[in-house]
Amino acid sequence: MDTKILGDALGIRIVKNEDANDNIEKLTFDLYSKLSLETAEAKGTPKKNISENPHPLGHSLFVKVDVDGEDKISYNCSPKDKILWLKENISKDFNLDMDNLELLFKSKILQNDKDFASYKMRNNSTIKCIITSGIIGGGISEFTLGDDLLDPDYDYDFTNIKDKCKFYRGGLEYKRPCGWNRYALKVYGKYGNNSWLGDSGKSNNDSEWAVAYHGTKQIFAESICKEGLKPGTVNAYGVGVYCTPNIETAEEYSRTFTGKDGKNYKLVFQARVRPSGIVKCIDVDPNAPKDYWYIPDKNDIRCYSICVKRV
Repeated sequence: MDTKILGDALGIRIVKNEDANDNIEKLTFDLYSKLSLETAEAKGTPKKNISENPHPLGHSLFVKVDVDGEDKISYNCSPKDKILWLKENISKDFNLDMDNLELLFKSKILQNDKDFASYKMRNNSTIKCIITSGIIGGGISEFTLGDDLLDPDYDYDFTNIKDKCKFYRGGLEYKRPCGWNRYALKVYGKYGNNSWLGDSGKSNNDSEWAVAYHGTKQIFAESICKEGLKPGTVNAYGVGVYCTPNIETAEEYSRTFTGKDGKNYKLVFQARVRPSGIVKCIDVDPNAPKDYWYIPDKNDIRCYSICVKRV
């Protein structure tokens, strides 16, 4: 697979083995699992949502920038202004790197080249601004690919496949990554018994695990914590790993990356989840999105492949 896309998604730089020196670490399966799951992990204690008072200015948008507390600032803009314009202003007003800003409206990541009207925003709509950074602190780290990471024998190209029937894993519906190219990780034998990788579709007393996906930025989990409930209610899900059985939902929280060929791609992580370890967010709160899952115990979710799609 394109190691540049994988490296960008994990916030690291992957170099060729022949170009590596003795000081460069290997990206092993264990390290990959840690980094990829961190993109879906909510690490802080969820806070109450704060209801905002309407701003008197016409065509204004409330923007909450969460740096340390819950700072808010209003911008008076035109519906035809680009999202990039807003990012530039937030960057200037808060002295932040624009590349580390993600804007959300109704849990959707806003694209720089689109205008406010394209998202059907109204006067006094609330936009969330989340400060992001690389997963590995202190700048980008360099790694080479470890021998135990990828398992090409189990790769599968779903690019031109459209399912006409339903599939099941671990007793739950498995929505296959149609339209994506899936690259397998070397997980066979990694956890002893391989029954968790079964494909019978039955629950089998937790032995066969269900399939889930998550995006490539920590914003995936953060947005669920901050956007998933109505204003004034407490997020009851807690700190853990968030995922979804729907790859289309995970794609919404995946950045676009440029490959070595200069073309743009999206990357989504695919995992297996212990059925008894799944908390369906809508079961906790009826106002939560219906296809979000919360996994309290990180031992109940295992990465097993990487899905890539050209966009």
